[in-house]
Formats: sequence, C-alpha cells, structure tokens
Amino acid sequence: MSKKTLYLASPYGFSDHWRLKLLPEFITKLESMGACVWEPFARNSSIDLSIPGWPNKVAASNLNDLRQADGLFAIVNG
Repeated sequence: MSKKTLYLASPYGFSDHWRLKLLPEFITKLESMGACVWEPFARNSSIDLSIPGWPNKVAASNLNDLRQADGLFAIVNG
C-alpha cells in the first residue's frame, strides 16, 4: 500500500523564519504518521517569481496538488 498524500496548507511558508523553524516539525510529524506531505511553498520553489504571470502558475500548481492529494491538513491561526 502506498503512502497517502497530504496537502499541507499553512501560513508559515510566507516567512523564512517559520518556514525553516516550524514547518519542518509539522512535516516530520505527519510523515512519521505515514503520510507523504506536499508542502506548497517547497513544491512551487522552481517557479520564477520574476516572470509576469507567476501568481497564476502558483495558483494553478496549488489547485492541481489539492485535486491530486488524498487529503488536506490545514494549520489555521487566528
């Protein structure tokens, strides 16, 4: 049986500090529970943000991942 994929939605990728300090803990924990974690900031790191239209590419990539993932794990603050 293959691992189930989880799309990890969170606000932490917008900050270098939290992306490096906090996100790895969530990813490690979810992986230890048997999930293959798709973290959108890492998955979109190859998109060139200097090229016009990059927001559409990011949005399309995220939407595709959401549709393909087996589940969604959302970290909601506030």
